[in-house]
Amino acid sequence: MSNSLPQMSSGSEADAHGMIMDEKKRKRMLSNRESARRSRMKKQKLLEDLISEVACLKVEIQKNTDKFEILMQKTVDLESENNVLKAQQIELAQYLRNLELMQTHKEPHAESWQCHGSTQPLLGCSTIEFCSKTR
Repeated sequence: MSNSLPQMSSGSEADAHGMIMDEKKRKRMLSNRESARRSRMKKQKLLEDLISEVACLKVEIQKNTDKFEILMQKTVDLESENNVLKAQQIELAQYLRNLELMQTHKEPHAESWQCHGSTQPLLGCSTIEFCSKTR
């Protein structure tokens, strides 16, 4: 015969049952506190690791910024040098065309000409643009 009503127990059984429940509750509370402590420690360690990583990344960013600035300056310098070389190439190409023109139109008593940047006089006609007449 089983019925759903709880049976009455004696006072000492109730006290023993209450003490067991109190002990379980106390153990559970201690376990929860320890778990929370471990969780806080884990969270603190993660935060410290992230702070350290941020510091390392800031150092790396600064190094890369310095390298970038150096490379940009080199780029500016090389572009400037490239522009000078292009101008020289154009000037030399014109000089070559003038020389070829002088060779094809060589006159027996042509005046002596000295080309820009050259110390030797050249024979040529007066139409050479980048040359100046020498005496």
